[in-house]
Amino acid sequence: MVQELEVKSLTDMNELRQILSRVRNTGAQFILKHNGQPEAALLSIADLALLQRMRTVKERAWDDFFENLSEVHALNAGYTATEVEADVDAAIRELRHPH
Repeated sequence: MVQELEVKSLTDMNELRQILSRVRNTGAQFILKHNGQPEAALLSIADLALLQRMRTVKERAWDDFFENLSEVHALNAGYTATEVEADVDAAIRELRHPH
């Protein structure tokens, strides 16, 4: 569960050390607010690494998607949109009602 902290309340160094210890040891996460507005997040290095891996996976997935889309477009370059739509419709019908 993500907790919220007002930055103004973090003036005690011992309290800050305790919060950092919770983040490091338990994976606690905090939203740091200034005047009630979210400004930053405090999370463990492990959670940051996970977010970075997830971003990389997402970026690769989009790259793969657009590469595949380009390949499909190139394969269909010699056909009209009507011909491609007719082939897609036929394939859908075949999947829904196989012979």
